[in-house]
Formats: sequence, structure tokens, C-alpha cells
Amino acid sequence: MKNITKIVVSLIVSLAISTSAFAGALTVTGSAKATYNTLSGTANGDNGIGVSNELGFGASGELDNGWTWNYAMALDPDETAAGGSALNDDAKLTLATPYGSFAVCASDCGLSAAGDFNANAYAWITDTGYAEGKAEPVNISTYSNVQYHTPAGLLPFGIVGKIGYATSGDTSLYSSNRNNITPSSTVGATTMYRIEAAPIDGLAVTASYAEQDGAEVVGLSDEQKSESGAVSAKYSAGSFTVGLGRSLVAPRAADGTAAGATTVEYYTNNNISVGFVVNDSLSVSFSNETSEPSYQTSTTVGYDQDSTSIQAAYTMGGMTIALARTDYENVGYVNNADVTETILSVSMAF
Repeated sequence: MKNITKIVVSLIVSLAISTSAFAGALTVTGSAKATYNTLSGTANGDNGIGVSNELGFGASGELDNGWTWNYAMALDPDETAAGGSALNDDAKLTLATPYGSFAVCASDCGLSAAGDFNANAYAWITDTGYAEGKAEPVNISTYSNVQYHTPAGLLPFGIVGKIGYATSGDTSLYSSNRNNITPSSTVGATTMYRIEAAPIDGLAVTASYAEQDGAEVVGLSDEQKSESGAVSAKYSAGSFTVGLGRSLVAPRAADGTAAGATTVEYYTNNNISVGFVVNDSLSVSFSNETSEPSYQTSTTVGYDQDSTSIQAAYTMGGMTIALARTDYENVGYVNNADVTETILSVSMAF
């Protein structure tokens, strides 16, 4: 009986060891960052103090044929009293093969090139805590989607192609095996493309395009379907980095939409960002973004939204202190709606 027990125990231990060789490794990541934020101008509200509260969980492994897989999910509480409910978001499962990568994503895996010009010392100025109302291109990460990426090194000049498809305009995050999704009343399926290239040392060029089907309403078709595209280029040489970006956004116009004075036909965004590394510890940057609305009625007077930011970041040991001051003019494309935002950030590396 003892021998049988020993044999069973040995088999269980052997199976556990054999299985662990193919099991994925689990990781937990996060950021230790605190910020102090002030607003002045037409914006109202108290100054804000924030501490990072999001954790990322990841798992990875290798199949017996050499293919690798990665899974990631974020734990992100609501911004409500006492921290709010703990929400799972930004989930993705990726399979890397010699033939390219395949991914299934929920609220993740963005393909937009709109922000790739950014060379700021702290952050992309239209992606901070303040909602300035600038119209940006559609990003497929808004929806649950599937993607395919070509293998690196397959095409010349470092070209990589990516394509994503979202079956529905619904933005809810569902667990596996979810079905019978309620159709969106405004947006159907989304298809998005992205091209990345590095034609010379120091230069990165990206472009993206997204188109969306209209709502699944019988007998109706959109006056204008949602389309948007962006192209960015960023070049680094020595201590300098210069980024340029341009994007066009044509918002959806529902069936029967009148060419009213407030109906925007498309937005044109032009962006520039310059970064300079002063030394191993200090970096500074300047950036400017303009967004011009074009209305369906040519006589409509439009007001360009303009955002200008000066930023600096200083690293001391494992601590980085950053300061960003941004002036927003004509927030939400409203004349004289001007706001100044100042952010002081302290982050720790770990």
C-alpha cells in the first residue's frame, strides 16, 4: 500500500512539474505616481490631488510549438467617493506566431497614429486629466475587437501592417462566452488599419485609418459615415526629438441630418512637438496642437482650438519630478473659452 501511495504521489509531482514547464508566468505592474493639478480661466473647480490607483495583471507562456501568448488585464477603480468599485478593463489576449500576431482585445489595443508625434517630457497634452473637447480620430480600442499584425522584419524599411475589426459599436466590456449583444443605435462595425515604418535611423513614421458602419436601423443610411485618419512622423538625432502630426476627422451624420450652422463636416488637426534632453537627468519640451472645424454650412464662423504646452522632467535616482503648463484656447471650439492647466507630478520607478 505504501509503495502504491509513493507511486501516486510521484506521478502527481511529476505531472505538476511537467505542467508548470508550459504554464504561464504571472506578473503585476503599476505606477507609483502622485499629481497636483490646477486650472484657471473659464474652467471652474477646486485644485486636484491624485495618486495612481491602477494595477495591471499579466500572464505569458509558450506553446510546445514555440508560439508564445500574452494575457493582460487592468484593475481600475471608479473615480467616486471612497475609491468606487474595482473594475476590470483593458483586457487582451495575444498569440505571437512566425506568421504574425493575433489579438482579441476589450478596451485596449489602440491603432491610432494621432498621438505618435508626441515628444513631450511629461505627457501628450490632450491626454491629461482635463477634457478640452478636441476632436480626435476614432480608435478601435474603444470597442471589443480582433486584430492581426504582420511579423516584424517581413517587409522592407521596418514596415509593419496592422488591421483591427470590431463587430459592434457597443462599448460595454463583456466576459467570455457573452452573446446576443444589443446593437448600438449610432455605430455599427469598425474597421481600422495602421502602418508603421522606420525608413532611416532615428525616424519613425506611422499612419492609421478608421471607418465605421452606420447604425443597424432598417431602412436608414447615414448622410455621412464616420471616417478618420492620421499620420505622424518623429525624428530623433542626438539630444533633439521633433514630431509632426496631422489628422482628419469626419464625424458621423445620421440620416436626415440637416446642413445646419452647427453641423461639423470634418475637423483638421495639426500637431508639432519638440523635445530636448539637457543631460542625463533633465529633459524639456514644447508642443502645439491646433484643431479646425469645417461646417456643412460655409457661412458658419468656426473657432480653432489651440493647445500649447511647455514641460520639464527631472530624474533623481529612482524618482522623476515633472512640471507641465498648458494653455487651451477656445475649449470645445467655443470662442474665448480659455483655460490654463498646470500639473506637478512625482513618480517612483519600481
